[in-house]
Amino acid sequence: MTRTRTLALVLALVAGALVAACGGSDSQESASGEPTKLTLSYSWPTVDFMAVPIVVAQEQGYFAQAGLEVELIFPPDPASSAKVLATGDSDIGLITTTDTAFAVKEGLGITAIGNYTTSNNWGLFTKPDVPIALDTLKGKKISGYGDSWTKAMLPFVLNAADLTEQDVEVVTVDWDLPLLLSGEVDVATNTTNFLIPGVLDETGSKPNYLLAKDNGAPDVPVWVYAVNDEFAAANADAVKAFLLAIGEATVWASDNPEEAVAMYEAAYPDNGSSTAYNTAGWEDTLAYVRGADGSLFTMTDEQWTSLGEALKGIGELDEVAPASDYYTNDYLSMG
Repeated sequence: MTRTRTLALVLALVAGALVAACGGSDSQESASGEPTKLTLSYSWPTVDFMAVPIVVAQEQGYFAQAGLEVELIFPPDPASSAKVLATGDSDIGLITTTDTAFAVKEGLGITAIGNYTTSNNWGLFTKPDVPIALDTLKGKKISGYGDSWTKAMLPFVLNAADLTEQDVEVVTVDWDLPLLLSGEVDVATNTTNFLIPGVLDETGSKPNYLLAKDNGAPDVPVWVYAVNDEFAAANADAVKAFLLAIGEATVWASDNPEEAVAMYEAAYPDNGSSTAYNTAGWEDTLAYVRGADGSLFTMTDEQWTSLGEALKGIGELDEVAPASDYYTNDYLSMG
């Protein structure tokens, strides 16, 4: 089966399931005939190529066709994306799975509604001419962002190296690429879809790296769409309509990556990155957006239980909640 045909099938399955879930209607307009307004909070304080599906949904009219008027907002810092959603400043958010796990621990009223990506592509990176291995990490200056994902994943790699955070120097940064290339940090923590295209764009060569999933960390999705529970309780159809629209946009952007990136850059001309970087980053992201069966969004008990058990194992959680406390596929269901 060709890639285009596979994606067309994915779109048909997602659209069919969600339209049926929404009572057979594409539109979620309010009783007044006006679109339903919702606020979508981003995972990062600044925009990047992972916003491509959101921009496509806006510019190609998928949100409008679903009867939605969506406003994209940004958190003040990387540690606040879940807080923006929990406080009701946004209705739906793009956050990490660790954000979700810790929000559930604190009873913040957030539930994951769909995977953005499907596996763990986070790791530790060095410059192209600098080797990296577990036995090279001691004493190194390692960058992080102060976000929950980095704080949760780094201990797994350090444990695999028989190290603790006292054996390295962890510094919080705003953007690690220039610091890594200038030698101001020895090791950058990031995901493959951000660091590999960035280093390639700047140097023409790939960085060296260790993936956390190969060194003790769970292979679970990094990012999910999540919802404020109060909003979802009052606006279930709007949540279903959002997933339908963003699913259609994701498939379109998968089939048309260059056009999708151009659309993103037109919407955010000051995004601060080159077209080559944005295109490579989006295309690498596409390697992680679908499950093994080609589906979008669908989550499993296993991914949440394995994440919870892993976080408990490193002391970040006292107990693992039932998987259903972390997520629901109900907004994708036929019911």
